[in-house]
Amino acid sequence: WTPRFAINFKANDDVLLFASATRGFKSGGWNARATAASQLLPFGPETVWSYEAGIKSEWFDRKLRVNLTAYRMDVKDLQTPSALVGPTGAITFITRNFADYRNTGIEAEFTVVPIDGFTFFANVGYQNDKYLLPSGAPAVDQFGIQSTANQILACRAQLAAGQIPGSPNTAVAPAPANNAPACAAGIVDARGNLATPVRTPDWTIAYGASYRMMLGNGMSLTPSANLSYRTSVETGTSNLTFFTGGITGPNGTFPVNPNGGRYVVGSFSGAAWQVNAGLALKGVDDRWSLSLDCANCLNKTFVQSSLSNYTYLNRPREFLARAKYRF
Repeated sequence: WTPRFAINFKANDDVLLFASATRGFKSGGWNARATAASQLLPFGPETVWSYEAGIKSEWFDRKLRVNLTAYRMDVKDLQTPSALVGPTGAITFITRNFADYRNTGIEAEFTVVPIDGFTFFANVGYQNDKYLLPSGAPAVDQFGIQSTANQILACRAQLAAGQIPGSPNTAVAPAPANNAPACAAGIVDARGNLATPVRTPDWTIAYGASYRMMLGNGMSLTPSANLSYRTSVETGTSNLTFFTGGITGPNGTFPVNPNGGRYVVGSFSGAAWQVNAGLALKGVDDRWSLSLDCANCLNKTFVQSSLSNYTYLNRPREFLARAKYRF
């Protein structure tokens, strides 16, 4: 059952209040991208209750638009895909119900039209999300696989023994691995804590403006520019990042470590911003148009994603020219 409950109240022609509660469902399944038979694991269904409340409004004869929305998501048995490196070096994507999840936030949108043709907008968002483990979680899940709570205990025991997460295993079978395999795996980070969910910055900000100038004979020219900003994020499920500074453990000595220092490579992506701009020339009734757009105009560089201890950057500065005619 996926019910939805919603209510709207129109205070006047320019103000609308709303609230809703919705339940979502995603069925379980099994991992089909394994590189070993032991990794063909099942995972259970995911459910969510999502709540929203807010206001949509216009003021000063529609020269100002203000929209505010507060939300909360409570997810049970979140299905989370995690990239793991197997003993052979092959990358395996495993989806599991590692934990529950909660995301609470607020979004604000402002649009101002002080004069005809000129539009300014500003959007601000804040969110606070985290994984949650049920109290009294058992050592194994419903499929007999080690639970995240038990993995955290194992990771902390391995760290106490001086083992180094993210480093190669040098133990000879049947001896247990000596590289802290319970750490920096799944949604457990290299310090034995629940990881930060990926790609969910605390703050996002976007603002910009455009101005449509009439040139006569029905033609117009519209320059536009916008800037977007986000605070730091993690791009890898287990948040594994390597920093400067050597470290030694039972499996050897390494020039980088997962504990802190100056960033070298990995999941962490620092705060980032970029500027986009455009210029559009349009004919009578917008029947034809010529435009030139610039994305990431200042050629800013930041970490976009990470996989198997490799870092992938965002797209560089790009230009796009377009011509359009409407018959």
